[in-house]
Amino acid sequence: MRMLIVDDSVVFRSQIKAIAEQIPAITEIVLASNGKLALQRLEASSFDIMTLDLEMPEMNGLDTLRAMRNLPRRPAVLVFSALSSRGAEATIKAMDLGALDFFTKPTQVLNLEEAQQLIRQDLLPRITELCQKLQKKPASASASKPLDQRRQPMQPDLRTNSELIKPDAVVIGASTGGPAALKAVMRSLRPPLPFPLFIAQHMPPLFTKSLADNITEMLGIPAAEAQHQEVVQPNRIYVAPGDYHLSLKNRGDQVLTILDQKEKRHSVRPAVDVLFESAADIYGHKLLGIILTGMGQDGMAGCKQIKDKRGMILIQDEASSAVWGMPGAVFRLGAYDRVCTLEEMEQLLARTLGRAA
Repeated sequence: MRMLIVDDSVVFRSQIKAIAEQIPAITEIVLASNGKLALQRLEASSFDIMTLDLEMPEMNGLDTLRAMRNLPRRPAVLVFSALSSRGAEATIKAMDLGALDFFTKPTQVLNLEEAQQLIRQDLLPRITELCQKLQKKPASASASKPLDQRRQPMQPDLRTNSELIKPDAVVIGASTGGPAALKAVMRSLRPPLPFPLFIAQHMPPLFTKSLADNITEMLGIPAAEAQHQEVVQPNRIYVAPGDYHLSLKNRGDQVLTILDQKEKRHSVRPAVDVLFESAADIYGHKLLGIILTGMGQDGMAGCKQIKDKRGMILIQDEASSAVWGMPGAVFRLGAYDRVCTLEEMEQLLARTLGRAA
């Protein structure tokens, strides 16, 4: 596989290159110091993976992504973002322009060795997972259909027509590739939403606020980072803030959002499992859970608890997932009702509102 590293910093280019050289699947690495040079490289040859800094002279990352739309073949793009409000906003825009995922530049580090270690921890597993997916033969649309037949759900639901479910709440968990998948699944939703919708997306602080703002702009439904002990209302989308677990609890006839910074689960905070498990206890069989693309197995335990309470689980199919770690873990356990493409999930959500997607 061929990789293109685009960054105006010689230091970061060399650090990313050193990390990529540890991955056997990557056979060639090419460097570019700005977007204009990157486009020249892309026009002259094809690449499988590309890391792209968002803040560069000559041509920044967002302009580069816009220009790449005209290319006949585009690599999978991971953007390199500053951990700031401006960087978060740019990152969400980059996702809209086709970037697959992002990672943040280390801040407040003592030395270059520490910075490289932080980049390695964040970047190495993502590129490795992406290489594994790209090396697989592309699955056809029909290839994803037999999944339900090869492995039946652990607790088959009598409501075989899942599009007829009318949930009291919806919970969604996602990680790598999640922002784009979230938008694809929710794009047909329109106000008023008769239920609350909760999202646990693996993202750092600041980025979750930008994600919520972007969802509000797209849907016209109020979306925001959840606040501690906020009374849950329908027609609201609650996003777990970066570095906080989001859970739910009853107080009389009300449901409250609870934020905490307890120990990370699956090395992440917010964790999907924390949200799903607490929501299962409150909403029971009237809860719809959705697991989208992402690394690891966060959400698997939460999906099992939702199924134990007779709720319903939809998981994203492998072909459309950037990484089939999280949905794949739920699939292997059997804690789901249906494997769906993003389009099928969109249609099912629209039908819960009595509307066509």
